[in-house]
Amino acid sequence: MVLVLTLAGVALAFLFTSYGRRTAAHAGAGGLIVLDQSDFRQPPREAVGIASNPLPMFGIVPEFSLVDQRGEPFGSSQLIGHPWIADFIFTRCAGQCLGMAARMQELQTQLPSESEVRLVSFSVDPEHDTPEVLARYATEHGAQSGRWIFLTGERSAIYRLSVDGFRLGVAEGAPSEAEPILHSTRLVLVDADGRIRGYYDATEPEAVDRLLQDIERVQRER
Repeated sequence: MVLVLTLAGVALAFLFTSYGRRTAAHAGAGGLIVLDQSDFRQPPREAVGIASNPLPMFGIVPEFSLVDQRGEPFGSSQLIGHPWIADFIFTRCAGQCLGMAARMQELQTQLPSESEVRLVSFSVDPEHDTPEVLARYATEHGAQSGRWIFLTGERSAIYRLSVDGFRLGVAEGAPSEAEPILHSTRLVLVDADGRIRGYYDATEPEAVDRLLQDIERVQRER
């Protein structure tokens, strides 16, 4: 979907790409310059610094109340005091979700067993992804109870959380059978105070290493 606005002779085109990433294109006399969402929200790593400077903050995750794979209520208050990594997936997904689950499983394996970090996967297909379905999916992907949490609930609440809370796009009606719901491939780092501290593309090989480094950084802030 493309929406073109003309203001003072300058055309701005806002594109919603297939995986929920917003792109802004500025068309001027010098040609077309395309800026990804990450250009607006996440500075280059060399500008942030690895050891001494704190990670940037991209907002606060709004409160939510959903249901986990055990059928128990689970809300944002249960994550306070824990750094956590979020993603948005669905169990019928035969495309990008498999790679995202593999990244989360890799993170679970590499984090120390005593780590307070939690992994949280939100289903964007909640009518299908009941607690029972999520429990099977969790088992298939080796999720450790209490460490990797799968959540379902009202579709409107989850979509609002994705778009307004995490700034990650989601949309139904995709033409692909493997991907009937379009959603972001990004993993999101949230600190123990519920603040968003980083976005990481699960399709990038270095995503896990970057996340592990940044988890240490947010933990050192406390």
